[in-house]
Amino acid sequence: MDIENLCIYDQDRIGIVGVNGAGKTTLLNLLSQRIEPDEGWVKLYGECAYISQLEPPEEKTIKQETASKFKVPQTYRESMSGGERNRFKLAASLGQNHAIIFADEPTSNMDIEGIQLVENSFANFSGALVLISHDRDLLDSLCNKIIEIEEGKIKTYSGNYSEYIKQKTEERELAQFEYDQYVKE
Repeated sequence: MDIENLCIYDQDRIGIVGVNGAGKTTLLNLLSQRIEPDEGWVKLYGECAYISQLEPPEEKTIKQETASKFKVPQTYRESMSGGERNRFKLAASLGQNHAIIFADEPTSNMDIEGIQLVENSFANFSGALVLISHDRDLLDSLCNKIIEIEEGKIKTYSGNYSEYIKQKTEERELAQFEYDQYVKE
């Protein structure tokens, strides 16, 4: 993956997009320092949380008021449904004073109420947020930047998902126009 320079600031809401297998989760793991880069470095300032759709939460017990708000038990159990597990992971992450939250498909296995809870919780979160999601509505409502991974390279776009699609379409049209001009010559 070719990353020239990437800075994440407080209040950034970054959505990571790309085709399956492009390296979205790998990028999230690099940024959260769960894996080491082959070259270069990653520096985190402050504590971070990582919400994975597949792994158990980092915290196994949460405060009663947080558990009540997210409608989950205070203690994590393997017997929870997929939606309950994700709610618990969200509650555990937001219950701490993290500077940044990395979230890999935080709305998977959730019903509409759960998705709304994720959206509202992330919208009110005071730190930075970096998330992978196939939920375009979530990316539209939360994100102020989109990072696209395509053919091993990343590109940052300003705005939400809809703005990203608009900018990407304009880029393609310009590239096609330039190609057509080249062919004419």
